[in-house]
Amino acid sequence: MWTIWKERNSRCFNNTSSSLPQLQTLILLRTSWWIKGWDETFPYTPNDVQKWAAPQARLAQSNKDLQAPWLPPPISSLKWNVDASINPSEIKASIGGVLRNHQGNFICVFSSPMPFVEINHAEILAIHRAIKIFMAYDHLRQSRLLVESDSINAVKWCNNEKEGPWNLNFIINFIRSAMTTGEGIELYFARLQVEIVYNVFLVDINGDV
Repeated sequence: MWTIWKERNSRCFNNTSSSLPQLQTLILLRTSWWIKGWDETFPYTPNDVQKWAAPQARLAQSNKDLQAPWLPPPISSLKWNVDASINPSEIKASIGGVLRNHQGNFICVFSSPMPFVEINHAEILAIHRAIKIFMAYDHLRQSRLLVESDSINAVKWCNNEKEGPWNLNFIINFIRSAMTTGEGIELYFARLQVEIVYNVFLVDINGDV
């Protein structure tokens, strides 16, 4: 907000402007400096943030047309979209998630670094974190919950008994238990849900429904 406010003042009063990439760089740098001032244990320098964010932004832009649209959950339901990322060259990993209702309104988000693990393992941890947050709040548990992951292995391990890495048994069993004890929690592979909607659409336009 501070960066945008200063840019607005520059354009209004000084007749100068910055490009969008320059503004993005300023936002990242200022955020990094401020976080470092609040928490000395923050493990990344402003240069680290810049090196990580710039290629990620370019990748996101180049793949924008390939990304599946976000599909809302049914009315009176909530939906977690979870994800994990790893950087093998720097031995770093992180997980995150976004919780939204059927109108697309944001209810909750989480994001955190974590010890370096294999990507499917990290995705399991992201699913686990999302479900724990959901179950910690009574007003959320009144709704049905969909959890969407883009890791087909993580979804398969959690939805099928006796599958998955042995060292994640405790976490996977927690996820399975949450889905089978009347909490109204379901776990989907992200692309599968898109394919279902697409196939229903094809049937509909062919006049079979």
